[in-house]
Amino acid sequence: MVNRMTTVYLVRHGETDSNISHCFQGRSNIPLNENGRRQSDLLGQALKDHSIDGIFSSYLDRAKETAQKIGVYHPGAPVLVYPGLEEVDVGLAEGKTLSWIAENYPELYRCMSEEPAKIQYPQGESCRQVYERMIKAVEGIVEQHRGKTLVVVSHGFTIQNYIHYASGKAFEDMDCCIVANTSRSKFAFEDGSLVPHMVYGNQHDHLSNRDFTEFQMRIKE
Repeated sequence: MVNRMTTVYLVRHGETDSNISHCFQGRSNIPLNENGRRQSDLLGQALKDHSIDGIFSSYLDRAKETAQKIGVYHPGAPVLVYPGLEEVDVGLAEGKTLSWIAENYPELYRCMSEEPAKIQYPQGESCRQVYERMIKAVEGIVEQHRGKTLVVVSHGFTIQNYIHYASGKAFEDMDCCIVANTSRSKFAFEDGSLVPHMVYGNQHDHLSNRDFTEFQMRIKE
């Protein structure tokens, strides 16, 4: 029997102006900025010699634009929007800065750097909700495309959660690690399995210093 290995490249969208200003985008439909479009094209070039069978994206424009830049090099792999890949709903923190969070929700601010598993955005989602829906979304894509090589474009917090899940550590032991814009993390799934093996994470060697975004939010001064 042929082993149908499924490969998933989990990609964060390119840079936006909100990324630069450290504002919380959440579900705001903010487009890529000029650098984000350049980052996405560079990632597309880095993946052009890979045999990509399908490209899936969050419904938010910054993810779809990134996916479309990759898709230019893979015309046989249409970009499909898939539910569950969207960024965390940050509720009342939408459009707000880190300093605003620190002043108005000091416990949330503390959790962001010390205990991300306890994050609960005001009138928004919890970390646990994001963790569970992201696992479900990736599993759904893998189940429907066994033996294929797939690109999945999502967001910083959702990818942080999935990487932690793939590590096999307890949910409560999650680290604070926001991946770089247009970074890719590679996962392999053995035939019939939905358990991810992380080949590598947060790879961004397609970016030069000129194109790189400072991606690690500075929660503590």
